[in-house]
Amino acid sequence: MMTSIHHLPVEILFNVLVRLPVEDLIRCIGVCKSWWCLITHPNFISANLSFHKNCNGYLLHHKMGPSGRNLFSKLHMNTCVEHSCYEAPFSCETDFFQLVASSNGLICLSDLHHFFGKTIYLWNPCIWRLKVLRHSCFARHFRDGKFFFAIGVGFGQQGNDLKIVRIMYSGNFHLPIYVENQPPKVEVYSLATNSWRRVGTNAGYYTIDKLSTAYVNGAVHWVASKTGEGYRFRKFVLSFHFDSANFGEIMLPNYHHDGDGDSRRVSVAVLKDSLVLIVSCLNNYKIERCYIWVMREYGVAESWTKEYSIVPDERFSRTFGIINNHLLFESTVNGAELVSYDLENLQFKHLGIGRHYNHDLVTFSESLVLYHEGIPLTPRKYLIIEGGIHLGKRKWSVFLQLQKKWR
Repeated sequence: MMTSIHHLPVEILFNVLVRLPVEDLIRCIGVCKSWWCLITHPNFISANLSFHKNCNGYLLHHKMGPSGRNLFSKLHMNTCVEHSCYEAPFSCETDFFQLVASSNGLICLSDLHHFFGKTIYLWNPCIWRLKVLRHSCFARHFRDGKFFFAIGVGFGQQGNDLKIVRIMYSGNFHLPIYVENQPPKVEVYSLATNSWRRVGTNAGYYTIDKLSTAYVNGAVHWVASKTGEGYRFRKFVLSFHFDSANFGEIMLPNYHHDGDGDSRRVSVAVLKDSLVLIVSCLNNYKIERCYIWVMREYGVAESWTKEYSIVPDERFSRTFGIINNHLLFESTVNGAELVSYDLENLQFKHLGIGRHYNHDLVTFSESLVLYHEGIPLTPRKYLIIEGGIHLGKRKWSVFLQLQKKWR
């Protein structure tokens, strides 16, 4: 039987293997050298990714207490039942990961709070490969520490090349310097070329959101404002188009009269390939009502339409965005449990997940991306990753000596 398989034409073998899930492909890699060469070839990885482009389920990141472990759970798409859970086999500077995005089987992570965006981690948990993005076109500015970042993740419309745009602001996270006085610096990372490049500036714009996965029409989007005189409270949508490397501005709808409450929180998301604005009306830190505005024609401010008005049936503290036509809320009734609202059936559903110190939820699809580019890891605890070098369990003093050498 094995002889007949080995003598199959490469084209037929390719078409058979490309349909297999990643878990089975990992086993097939060890069959023989020719299969390894075929399965790990960039063309095969790309074809397998296209064949399984639909997400396989959800990925939940949660931390077990302030000093606990960073855990990742794979959840079934329909039931949200956990079928596997693993600890991140590497640490970050703050030991608090922020899940930035999930795309093409890769998890994009960074540090939480003040160190967010300084170091970016691309991790494929299916094949345990890691790529650490520590280099920057503006690395020499990192030493003074008076800066912070905003990040957006997306693709060029010409292919499947994962790209990350990073905006570097000067000043304190809570007290930014007016961007007119010191314009932010912007750079874009391409996974295909494994390099950062400088692009133009977005002078005059300050992103309120520090991360965004609202990718539509070849651009990523943030809620932003202007810091100049007379613009302090004026909000709009800031876009960055990966192909042209240009920033754009989209006016927001007149949402200020939506609902009651003492404050309104706005964020952008994607619903059925359309840009949407989520408006949460809060009263005493509780969401009293939530509205969703849909942009029917991309880039045309007049096409904003209020499509949904949602009244929570319990105490919600925040929204997580929209995933698979479901608006996600965080409930405070059962200890930060996640609750979804079906935008088609208009019904709430308790997912039975959450209840942890910190958590994020994204869709996830398996792939072989980073098989050659990433550092191979093993699911061990407390590994230190710095500068793309795997240190294992070396003593902290040795780590500090190596860190000085890298600098």
